[in-house]
Amino acid sequence: MKRTKRIFILVMAGIFILAALTGCKLEETKEKKVKDLDYTVCDESKLPKELVELIHEKKKEPFKLTYRTKDYLYIVVGYGAQDRTDLNVVMTELYLTENAIFVDTDMTSVDSTTLEDNMVAYPWIAVKCELYDVQVNFR
Repeated sequence: MKRTKRIFILVMAGIFILAALTGCKLEETKEKKVKDLDYTVCDESKLPKELVELIHEKKKEPFKLTYRTKDYLYIVVGYGAQDRTDLNVVMTELYLTENAIFVDTDMTSVDSTTLEDNMVAYPWIAVKCELYDVQVNFR
């Protein structure tokens, strides 16, 4: 009886594992660049009011977000609270593939020899580009 119970448990575990493995599907993200996207870096005055409010809500922690209007796609990347004020965020890559937009940014320091004590900065970048109906992948 014990042997039959063990065999039953092993068979059921095997079936479960096979079902779990066959239910998984790897979706390949096609990263072959179709084209580089033209974009405009926007300050707060060039952004929709709702987007500015979102940025201010999220800026204390690192964040990545997209915002769509009927005409444009806005891509925003923030690096959270930083204890220095000589930082800039730059867009290093923004390109379209067959099924996605890929975004890569970097934080750089501005040539500055003085750092102010007890100053906190919230560096972020917002860019506006043509509206595409694909997902946005951040690197």
